[in-house]
Amino acid sequence: MAETLLCFRRISTREGPVKSGRLSRLKEDTDIIKKVQDGDSDAFSSLVVKYYRGVYNLAYRLTGNQEDAMDISQETFLRAFRNIDSFKLGHPFKPWIYRIARNVCIDRGRKLGRSLPEESLEGNVVTQVRASSPMPGPEQLYDNRELREILEDAIGQLDEGYRELIILFHLEGLSIKECSEITGLKGTVIKNRLYRGRQALRKILQERGFKW
Repeated sequence: MAETLLCFRRISTREGPVKSGRLSRLKEDTDIIKKVQDGDSDAFSSLVVKYYRGVYNLAYRLTGNQEDAMDISQETFLRAFRNIDSFKLGHPFKPWIYRIARNVCIDRGRKLGRSLPEESLEGNVVTQVRASSPMPGPEQLYDNRELREILEDAIGQLDEGYRELIILFHLEGLSIKECSEITGLKGTVIKNRLYRGRQALRKILQERGFKW
């Protein structure tokens, strides 16, 4: 089979401009949340429909258990509804709801982001991987069931401090700033862990016949 080149997202020290699509979603979410805060509880169902799949996927990737992920998703939206008045209008809803989901995981005994040795890294880091079978890239890998299972299993073997950031940044497509809002970690720490997490992931995949 032809060798395929895979590139992880570049870790930039700058946040790029907000795209029009994100601005549109932000305005839409703000309008819905304002309705909920003003007493229209039925409007909250629109947020559940919009974000349930993402919350469930995050919970499943963090726990590796479907039943736990379903329970965590339900509890996440219950907490979000109860605390919706504390949400600051004009801010993105996704990092806020993901932070709640992460906290629910922690409350259920899942240790996330445990202490890891940190070392300074300078500049942008781009990691590339060559695979012996066709693979579109880690962010798109979940579209292929067989390759998704390979990646999920490999990510599941990472230390949790690395694993959750690989999930948030590469699979969920969140920015460094959003990862920081969710985890409470500094941007420099997140960049360091992402680099080291990818290095560890590379080692796991190499043992399965993948070449970087």
